[in-house]
Amino acid sequence: MTQEVFGLRYEFVYRHGHYMVLYKEDGLDSKTLSTLQVRMLEANDVPNLLPLEIQEVDFRISLLYNLSAKRMLAHVLKVEELSKQHFAKLMYAIVCAVGESKNYMLFESGYVLKDNFIFIGSDWSDVYLTYVPLEPIDVEDSVFKSLESLMKQLSQKLNDDDRVVVVSWMETLSRNQSLQGFKENLLALMDEQPLVQEAFQISNHVDEHSTEIPLNMQLSPAKENGLPKPLWKRDEGQQQVRINTSIEELLQPNNVPKMNKEQGNPVSFIALSGRSRTIVLTAVILLIAFLWQNYFTYPSTGTLQITAGISILLMNVWFIIQFLGLPRFQRHAKGSTGVNLPIFPVAEKQLDLNQATPTPEPINIQNYYENLHKHTTLLNHKKPNATVFLGRLMNQPLGARIEWQTEGNTKTVPLNKDHFTMGRGDASLKVDYVLEEAGASRIHAEIMKNEEGYVIKDTGSTNGTYLNGEPLVTYQSYPLKDGDEIRIVRQEIKFRL
Repeated sequence: MTQEVFGLRYEFVYRHGHYMVLYKEDGLDSKTLSTLQVRMLEANDVPNLLPLEIQEVDFRISLLYNLSAKRMLAHVLKVEELSKQHFAKLMYAIVCAVGESKNYMLFESGYVLKDNFIFIGSDWSDVYLTYVPLEPIDVEDSVFKSLESLMKQLSQKLNDDDRVVVVSWMETLSRNQSLQGFKENLLALMDEQPLVQEAFQISNHVDEHSTEIPLNMQLSPAKENGLPKPLWKRDEGQQQVRINTSIEELLQPNNVPKMNKEQGNPVSFIALSGRSRTIVLTAVILLIAFLWQNYFTYPSTGTLQITAGISILLMNVWFIIQFLGLPRFQRHAKGSTGVNLPIFPVAEKQLDLNQATPTPEPINIQNYYENLHKHTTLLNHKKPNATVFLGRLMNQPLGARIEWQTEGNTKTVPLNKDHFTMGRGDASLKVDYVLEEAGASRIHAEIMKNEEGYVIKDTGSTNGTYLNGEPLVTYQSYPLKDGDEIRIVRQEIKFRL
């Protein structure tokens, strides 16, 4: 399947960094490039644009965009939850970036406003757009159509409540025919959120006798650095913690929770006197000094690790005794109200070793086969002499699937989707194949079906994906054939057709 934008093919490569390449099979003609725009891009560090390099090899021109330390928006939407605040920050940053084009004599129609050409940095407002310096396209409202299409696509990633709000925003924003009006309307819509009602709701959660607001209920500024910022997340069912609670109160022995007798053996802490704590501290210091003296006498890496570990353990013991006391585990006497450990009854019938074990009677093979017809039933009474086939008539094709070995057994998962995702996943993100490997990303790789067959793509993972021992370039699609081996961290997976 050909991937094109503005009539140019694109793919992802690795050349001492991740790059996206736009090119033509017969080479990009220099006449199709805008000389003025190319010079402006080379002479200026335009903010919120992907760094562009013009490469010419054998009179063939291609455009290279540096993607290092950036994430594709299409894959960020799969991994992270999008809220209306994120939507507003993202769209505001995109409109501001497009609006800056006039300061560098760039054309608005040169921006590729699609989710797989927009990249995100550290924050939703930290966007990087793809700009193609071609001769201007004679479509005046193309940028607004692209923005409207992008907003519709983003709205599908919102939850139901936020989608209702964003759809109302889109109806207002679609009437704009200038980027400045688009930006002003977006800020005005954000300012319409009733912050006074938010503050009133927060006050209901605060004790009427307390004038302090819990930390997780405080409001952040509505706008910072010209960009709208979301409020702090709040959990209305969460118990609020007072700011004026002192650490000393939390560390008192009386505040240490003790186990209920109905739940098991209770644990209590005995508070030590000052003299006892001094004795314990002296003993801990002497032990630590003895350990380090032994290390300095016989220095080695192993001795250093053991000495440091035991020293930290002794210091932790001292702090527990200092603030909580000496732990004591109480056991209930038999007949008390506490719950004792379960006693498993011994089997009533035990094997008597002195008793002779009965031996089974020997089987007469000749009598067994002579009387076999009395114990079997013919499956087909019409043709008693015919051989009955008990299996399937033919093996059913399994289709595309992935296989892997675990504990000596082969496990298989069919590829019954056009987009089959593999990764760690989490509670809010479901993947088709869960990788229980340390180092696997939430969506690590993706197997897709197209007109030519199946392809695999690394979706911007941290530790990379390998196909037949070769590392995959991020976001680049690679064709799969039967027997290909895929490795993600330490998990080896085989592709089958």
